[in-house]
Amino acid sequence: MDTPAETSYGNSEQRTPPRTPPLAPLGREPLLAPSAEVLARHNARVLDPSTAVRVPGQPPIRPTVYIGDRLIVSGSADDDMRGALAEAAEINGLRVVVDEGSRHARTADVACRAGLQEDSMLFSHTVRLVPAGAGPAAPPDAWLVLQTYRALVGRGDAAQRQVALDHLMTATPYTSGSPYTSGSPYTSGSPYTSGSPFGGSPSAQYGVAGWGGRTPVTWLGPAPHRRSDAEMPCRRPVIAVLDTGVGLHPWLSPDVVAPGASVMGVPIGIQDPATDPEQTGVIDDPYEGVLDSDAGHGTFIAGLIRQVCPDANVLAIRVMPSDGVVAESDLLDALKLLALRQQLAQAAGDAQGVIDVVSLSLGYYHEQPDDVTFDPQLLGPLRELSESGVAVVASAGNDSTARPMFPAAFTPHAGGQVATFETESVPLVSVGALNPDGSVALFSNLGPWVSCHRPGASVVSTFPVTFNASAQPLFRVDVPGEGSRATLDPDDFVSGFGTWSGTSFSAPLLAGELAEALLSGNCGLLDPPDRANAVNRAWNAITARVGLARP
Repeated sequence: MDTPAETSYGNSEQRTPPRTPPLAPLGREPLLAPSAEVLARHNARVLDPSTAVRVPGQPPIRPTVYIGDRLIVSGSADDDMRGALAEAAEINGLRVVVDEGSRHARTADVACRAGLQEDSMLFSHTVRLVPAGAGPAAPPDAWLVLQTYRALVGRGDAAQRQVALDHLMTATPYTSGSPYTSGSPYTSGSPYTSGSPFGGSPSAQYGVAGWGGRTPVTWLGPAPHRRSDAEMPCRRPVIAVLDTGVGLHPWLSPDVVAPGASVMGVPIGIQDPATDPEQTGVIDDPYEGVLDSDAGHGTFIAGLIRQVCPDANVLAIRVMPSDGVVAESDLLDALKLLALRQQLAQAAGDAQGVIDVVSLSLGYYHEQPDDVTFDPQLLGPLRELSESGVAVVASAGNDSTARPMFPAAFTPHAGGQVATFETESVPLVSVGALNPDGSVALFSNLGPWVSCHRPGASVVSTFPVTFNASAQPLFRVDVPGEGSRATLDPDDFVSGFGTWSGTSFSAPLLAGELAEALLSGNCGLLDPPDRANAVNRAWNAITARVGLARP
């Protein structure tokens, strides 16, 4: 492996720990315990291996969280497969409904208009499960229908791979104090905000203000210098961030951050201003006015990119609300549209329309990652992006486990879903978190699928200056002639800066590094938009910053 270059936060050879041995123990299972409120909001269920229905001969099942009345169907599914799925639903007292007006249908329409009818990846869609009769019925359970479908088509049939659960992905996973749960920013799983005085897991201290939790701070230095367009030697690299969006901050003006994107008139992600988590930060609980668990997450990420590569442009695509939870199918749709946008820009020779890096600070745990029939729909658009020369970086998760979290675990490694590096596609790179002293953060996931590490504990970045929720200083006093004196207001971010922890924030640091490497001129010309040049320069940047060698 080549030696990575030195980073702005220290020598990466010293601060990036050695690869985890392939036989590292799994450790504990992630504690997937979403609150009842989150489950109800997303109509989700937790799959419990001790009670889950199994098909004879099926490999062991592991916990996951999924949408209860929805399944993802591959674009390559044929009529026989659809018939088997309808039969499986009928056996369980349900029927399959295809929503012709869904965002997935719009994506398929765009693909047709773009002349990409042969790309089945762009035509995957969701189906809803509804009771077949008019009388009282239990809520649909997608797992039961999926297992019935698998039994009907037979274990060796390729159709097994055409239908999958719609997993619930998290950035601030589910919650539950201990490994907070899954995602990335730390708050109770990912952005870190839970914890309380270190109850439960030792990692819970990262959720406490002063120990890594979300807390306002003051930035005393200047803003990272950004060159004018006239000073740039080439076009600016573009980093797409699929997250909660970006709020108001002096560093993140419209010339730095583009809020949202579209392709052929179809918006990518969520663009409803009424549900924007980055405005007030208070959407989930307006009656108590508490700052939402993941409010500020996307703004924090954009600020990290601004620090590492000030000359980069950020494409902020909102895919999740303020609870930091997104359905796999919704992320899948955004990635498909992003891949389609990239294809069209490259076909037109539009250098200003291409993206260079995608930063993903979210993930989920699959119930059967070792099953040979496991063919995740999410891998399709990620592979298309990689073949288009886009470097994708993903956070490894905050659950102190070696259990693979996706999409991070799509990084090439022995025994993984992607086992080897490929010359003509850019590998996904997974990123774990480091403490300020360079040691691996206790919460950071581990295993052979974690490519590298970057700072992710008690990092400082931007928050929307509009955030000031209902929490108040513990003490305040008005002194005649002196004015007001108070202790810290824990959710007043008028300063525009704060600390936070999680692998959510390690991934965008690497994304910024890759963009900076592309700008250096050492990775190839940045202006040519074609696939071959894009793949070459992305591979060169990854080799320079991570040390992975192109075969």
